[in-house]
Amino acid sequence: MPLREAAWTLQLHLAMIRRILVVAVALLAADVRLAHADTRVTVRLGMLPLNLEASADTPMFGARVERMIDTYNNAAAARDRANGGMTARINAGDLGVTETLFVVAPGLELGSGGTYFFRLDVPVGVADNLTSVGVGVYPINLQVAVRRSAVLYASLGGSGSWLDRPGAGDIGALVTARAAGGIRIARHVVFEIGYNAFVLGGSYNKGRLDEMTDGMRLVEPRQAVSAGEARGIVDASLGLAF
Repeated sequence: MPLREAAWTLQLHLAMIRRILVVAVALLAADVRLAHADTRVTVRLGMLPLNLEASADTPMFGARVERMIDTYNNAAAARDRANGGMTARINAGDLGVTETLFVVAPGLELGSGGTYFFRLDVPVGVADNLTSVGVGVYPINLQVAVRRSAVLYASLGGSGSWLDRPGAGDIGALVTARAAGGIRIARHVVFEIGYNAFVLGGSYNKGRLDEMTDGMRLVEPRQAVSAGEARGIVDASLGLAF
């Protein structure tokens, strides 16, 4: 991607994150009174390391992974026959997702005045070569006060996000099943550790794949197909509640 386009994309993401933080801080400073006293607004900032392994059995993406491997290796063989080269072949291990998403997640906690509450997040993620926007739903949440100024909580749910890479033509998704535990200090400061029991994600660019099929031209494999699944990914976040 040209340097100017990369800089513009980065500025766009940073501007979006700044707007979210400005709104959160403004609401906190103004001590906004919500329609229901037991509704809490939150914003969390965290890191989600993605190390997803691709295979022909990867749900949603397995057939595309197989097609990418066959198409790339056939194009490489044709190229080598034409110029006498020795282009390295690829396998499923070359098509996984290895990125770390910086995630900003504004959200709502409904019924937060009691032991049980419902949680809804809108995670927005940015990585070197990925962006994501999605919805997190946590129907099971428990909380208990351990001190006058500290509350422990546990959440169980998951998220679904649209996943994209730089350039046009990508179609992607990221799905997680997640449990989390955290502490809320002095009503406003929130620290959370998450355990992603299952993560599935990837992106697919049909146009880039067709370039190799039709013209036998090689492209960087992960620019056409990059996908995989993993279990047991741990993430962490720090945030505000008000």
